[in-house]
Amino acid sequence: MELNEIDDDIEAFLVESYENLNQIERDIIELEKASADSEALVRIYRSLHTLKGNCGFLPFPNLESVAHAGENLLSCLRDRPHAITPDIISTLLQTVDTIRQILSQIETTKHEGDRNYSALIGTLTQLSETEPAVKVSQSPLLAVNTQTLQIEAVAQRYTAGSESVEFLNHELTETLMTTAESAYIRVNVNLLDQMINLVGELVLARNQIIRFSPKFKDNSFAATCQRLNLLTSELQERVMKTRLQPISSIWQKFPRVTRDLAIASGKQVEVEMEGADTELDKSIIETIKDPLTHLVRNCIDHGIELPAERVACGKPILGRLFLRAFHESGKVNIEIGDDGRGLNLERLKARSQQLGLVSAVQAATMSESEAMNLIFLSGFSTAEQVTHLSGRGVGMDIVKSNIEKINGTVEIHSQQGQGTTFKIKIPLTLAIIPALIVSSGGDRYAISQASLQELVRLEAQALKRIEMLYDVPVYRLRGNLVPLVYLNQVFHQDSVTNLETLSLVIVQVDNYRFGLVVDTIEDIQDIVVKPLGKQLKALSLFAGATILGDGTVALIIDVVGLANRTGITAKQKQLLSENGANSQEQTADHQTILLFEGPQGARMGIPLAIAFRLEEILASAVEKVGNQDVLQSYGQIIPLIDLHKIFAVGVAQRNHLNDQALATVAEMLQIIIISPYAELSIGLVVDRILDIVEEPLTIKGIPSRPGVLFCAVIQGQITEILDIETVIRIANPHLLQLASHG
Repeated sequence: MELNEIDDDIEAFLVESYENLNQIERDIIELEKASADSEALVRIYRSLHTLKGNCGFLPFPNLESVAHAGENLLSCLRDRPHAITPDIISTLLQTVDTIRQILSQIETTKHEGDRNYSALIGTLTQLSETEPAVKVSQSPLLAVNTQTLQIEAVAQRYTAGSESVEFLNHELTETLMTTAESAYIRVNVNLLDQMINLVGELVLARNQIIRFSPKFKDNSFAATCQRLNLLTSELQERVMKTRLQPISSIWQKFPRVTRDLAIASGKQVEVEMEGADTELDKSIIETIKDPLTHLVRNCIDHGIELPAERVACGKPILGRLFLRAFHESGKVNIEIGDDGRGLNLERLKARSQQLGLVSAVQAATMSESEAMNLIFLSGFSTAEQVTHLSGRGVGMDIVKSNIEKINGTVEIHSQQGQGTTFKIKIPLTLAIIPALIVSSGGDRYAISQASLQELVRLEAQALKRIEMLYDVPVYRLRGNLVPLVYLNQVFHQDSVTNLETLSLVIVQVDNYRFGLVVDTIEDIQDIVVKPLGKQLKALSLFAGATILGDGTVALIIDVVGLANRTGITAKQKQLLSENGANSQEQTADHQTILLFEGPQGARMGIPLAIAFRLEEILASAVEKVGNQDVLQSYGQIIPLIDLHKIFAVGVAQRNHLNDQALATVAEMLQIIIISPYAELSIGLVVDRILDIVEEPLTIKGIPSRPGVLFCAVIQGQITEILDIETVIRIANPHLLQLASHG
């Protein structure tokens, strides 16, 4: 056999063996539970048998001997009513660790090494030969499934010995697994990375072509550009899914970690997992592996009490560690918590002063949230001495820094005597992200859409609302003080900010907001994140770079780094009390309204709460299904309602979505995507989007026509507030039926 063929065989052997080993470890942990799955024992036996059989084709006698000894013990546990003791579980886990160590040696050197494993093999042999201390005639833990009984029944017909039984067992197992395995193939991760890089380049090329599309009055060219846009978006979405992995790939090791830590600390802990199938990008999985492990260790070591302490507090002797994961607002939310003693804030303050991390004055004026966040300070630890579990003061600092590197946040919720929960929010992927493009000082920058809250344009009178408070420029946005950061000052640019208008980008960092003052706001587009060069990596202001549609490079602003660099974090603390005073003055009747121009120049509005997003599209992107105009957007088919068809009936005025308009493919349409119901999203085609305002709506008038809820005076002008349900009923009543049956 050729050398490269041997290397391929070893690589395939390692991939399959690691998969089997991960499943074996999970099943061993399950065996220790009273409610263990009766299939677990059979699965462990089959997996070890497969691993041992594969060793027969490769020169790994030591690995084969260890696997064979483990298989013999499992055969005894399966065939005879042994009691599953902690010693047996610990020995089986030690066997898994040993096999993993040998596989790691093979992966590095292509040889299994010359280490002696006779002690472990002797322990496994001794346990398999020991008579069972407890015999149970029918134990659900040791129940053998129907397939195994069939194997044994058939095997009794043969007299060739144990080899025939093993052959039949292996043959049936292979047959059962063939169907499931045929649905999957193994692909090298490097190949997937190359594919994603190529898709990223395709996205850049797509952006460049779309940029040129309005310059040509060729209908065919515009239609082709739109088709390219749709196909590229769909390809991008599908390819990005190839890198998604369930978070269970990290969580699967936590039952073992929990067991080992609980034994080492003399505690009893059970693990509960919810949402293990939640998917994230592989690069993010690798980044959060260590932070999540640190949080699990922290909950067990510092959170959950010793059994005697729990009983004295009236709690169950068995501590509870829970892990949850779910998708929300385009992000992955991960919660890790315990039902332990919770955080003692006074102790945290005293300990931080003792370590010289904060002063007595700072400790006295801290809020509860700030006191909890002390545990994230580098060097902070409540342990009096360093142990192999804690005391070095680096674990929680690593958690926060690593999560923030991927544009994530971590929050603490704790109640003394009840427990602590860590809530983490992270993006789905870091490779291709939607971002807002802005300019300052002649340069363009990208801001991740995940950090955006809203865009504000200040003109004339509104500029007078910018004040100085604690030496910080602030803007009163709907009664709340928002600190401002002038981007040209941060980057030491010579540009002079327009004195007549001001563009603000309101961004969210942790639990507070601030505004970026930029020269112009361009558009939101998908960008391919490229890593920074060595010369720029030390700059905390930027998270990467991207190539725009015109071929120029734009730096991606790291809003967390920008907030820390400009001192916004510290300034915001001074403004919180001022905001609190202002919020009490606000009346409950204020409503946030999205204003837009409708048919015949009518001023209209809808509650901002039902507005999902704003889009500007080419008219050629609109398709027709039956009598309904629709739009493909972000993997959804969105029905469109042209307000001209609702409010301009009988008026000689061209509709946006009629055939004549669609022929003018260069025409741009402004769309408001609304979600009046959880099961229904609809696009309203409007003439022009005007503003977002917060008004008390104290002056109201009767509805002026069908589809209008009432009239109100907003910014000194009469504005029609739409009745969305009536508008949908006029346009297409069937859509409401779909929502009610959704």
